[in-house]
Amino acid sequence: MNSRRAFLVLIGAGGFALLGSCGFQLRGAPQLSFHRVYINGALERSLDNEIRTALTRDAGVTLVPRPEQADVVVTVTPLVKDKQILTLNAQGTVSQFTLVSRLTFRATDNAGNELLAPSEVTITRLFNYNDVQILAKQSEEQLLYRDMQHELVQQMLRRLSALKPKVNAEP
Repeated sequence: MNSRRAFLVLIGAGGFALLGSCGFQLRGAPQLSFHRVYINGALERSLDNEIRTALTRDAGVTLVPRPEQADVVVTVTPLVKDKQILTLNAQGTVSQFTLVSRLTFRATDNAGNELLAPSEVTITRLFNYNDVQILAKQSEEQLLYRDMQHELVQQMLRRLSALKPKVNAEP
């Protein structure tokens, strides 16, 4: 039994060594090449908090109160959520939905020069539905939308990480 356990540990360690040697690396927080950001847009509170937290905590930038102080001005349109019927069961009731979340944003410098053209990020998820478990399914749908929102913000940050604006030396 001990030799079997040692063999499994050896195989596992070898697998990790192979992953490391091939260049595999977990995706970390995006590194942004600018330091001060102004968020422009009338957003719902949860999305606004998610974006601000991701920028300050994960990306390490400072949010400024006025666009003139920013290296980059990010304009975000309100999040669009959609729910489409995907399949019906034999009784004609819905058995699956497609949940869609869409976020559009753009980036400019503080002079209004476009750094990133309006970009749209869309996430879809399949959602199995059951009339018998209506309360549980409503909670599951809200959790899926929350997870989709988080993924949208992360994709937005990854796109912003490709920007290379001219950053002023003054704080």
